[in-house]
This record gives sequence, C-alpha cells and structure tokens, in this order.
Amino acid sequence: MAIINASYEVLSDPDKRREHDLWVAQQELAFGHATKPNNQAQQSNSLMRQNCASCAQETEHDANGYCVVCGRNASASAIYLRSRKTHTWSTGVIAHVLRNWLWYGLGVLFLYAVVTDKPTSPPPGPKPYIPEPAPVQPEYVRPSTAPNGQPWPLSAGYVGGYKRLHTGGLSTVTVDNSRNDSDVFVKLVSLDSAQAYPVRQFFIPAFGSFTLNKITAGSYDIRYRDLGNGGLSRSEAFNLEEIRTSDGVQYSNITMTLYKVQNGNMQTYGLSEAEF
Repeated sequence: MAIINASYEVLSDPDKRREHDLWVAQQELAFGHATKPNNQAQQSNSLMRQNCASCAQETEHDANGYCVVCGRNASASAIYLRSRKTHTWSTGVIAHVLRNWLWYGLGVLFLYAVVTDKPTSPPPGPKPYIPEPAPVQPEYVRPSTAPNGQPWPLSAGYVGGYKRLHTGGLSTVTVDNSRNDSDVFVKLVSLDSAQAYPVRQFFIPAFGSFTLNKITAGSYDIRYRDLGNGGLSRSEAFNLEEIRTSDGVQYSNITMTLYKVQNGNMQTYGLSEAEF
C-alpha cells in the first residue's frame, strides 16, 4: 500500500511526474551511451568483424571491442540490451500498476482482510436474564352475596350481621352515590383508637344515597368498594362534633358525595384489601 500510495502521489502531481520522466530519460542515456575511443586509437588498432548487439548485424570492431558503426563495446552493448529489456519490462509493469492502482489496492486490502480474519468467540459474561412473567391478576367478578353470606340488599341500607357502633350521638352522615352507575359497599370507620375499625357497614345501589344517624362525635373516614370493578377507595378524615350551647346542642350534619372522577366534594385515595 505504501508503494501504491507513493506511485499515485507521483502520478497525480504534474511536477513530480515531470521529474520522474526526466530521471527515466537520464537512466536510459546512462545505459545507452558508452564512450567511444578517439579516431586515432581506432585507426591504430586492427579491425575485426563480429556481431554487434546494438547494430543487430555483423560489423567491424577494433581490438578493444568497440563497434566502428555505433561506437559501442560489444560486451557493453549486450549488457545494455539486456538492461534495456529489463528496464522496459519493469517500467511497463509499474505503468500498468499505476493505471490500475485502485483495483490492486482493493485486492491488497481484501487479501489482508482474509489473512488477518480470525474467528472470535464472544467474551464470557453473565447468562442472559429471563424475567419471570408477571403474575396474572384474576379478573374481578362481582360477588353474588354480601360479606355476611346473604344476598345484597335490594335498596340502600345496612348489611345485616354487623354490629352498629357509636350510636350515642346526634350527628348524621349522608353518603351520596347518585353520580355513579355502580353499586357500592361502604364502611364508616372510626379513627379515634390506636387501630381503625368500622362502626357501620351498609350498601348503596347505583344512583342512590344513604344517611347514617345518631353517630357519636369523633374522627372518621369513609371506605368503600365499587362493586362494578372491585376498586377500593377511602376519603379524607373528617370530624363530627357536638357542642352544647344555651340554645341546645350543635352537631355535625355532613354529606359525602362519591365520584368515580375528580372534582367531587370528597378527596379519595387508593386502599389496599387489608386496610378495607
């Protein structure tokens, strides 16, 4: 590749190519011209006929072997012809390479790629990780009965089998499900103790509502299951108060509206099965 690049550099540069042609001409002159002896020396020597390689015929030569026709020495002429043939052949080869340098260059690169190509194995590494498929969540199916094993009520009301706690107060809480097309199972949960627990459990059909009466003052939240899709939600905590005044007792009367979408009057949060 270095030879090809150097040759192409000379060939493509007019000044360098002119210098190269001049050098070739000088080399040919060095091969082609031998020094003739002076006429006096020629005349003083006896002549003999022999084949002259330069003249390509039999000519007269002096005692030193110089041809009287071309002036070259017989042995030097033979050397000259052989050298000239060699020079001509090598010059033709170089010219051919220069004319077809691109193809020879591609051939050299291909040969280099074949010689240096060695099969390689991938470096050792950890085994490929195949993740386990995510567990398939069972499709929600609405239970045919309430948690107490009895059929769901036909209208809004308490679900039987559960005690009604915190019944000594005056406050009321109305849970409005009129904006939803799904039935809900709802719990009123007391937050006053170290552990939350339900004090009322009830059912509200789609587009219905239900009011809880006589609830003791305290801190509570609402937790419910959407029976259409199984989703669980809870409300923010709220306080029910009873304040005695000269006119009597003031108590809380709250309405909680359930929404499947935002902008309801009750902020809801996701809920786990254990928290419900």
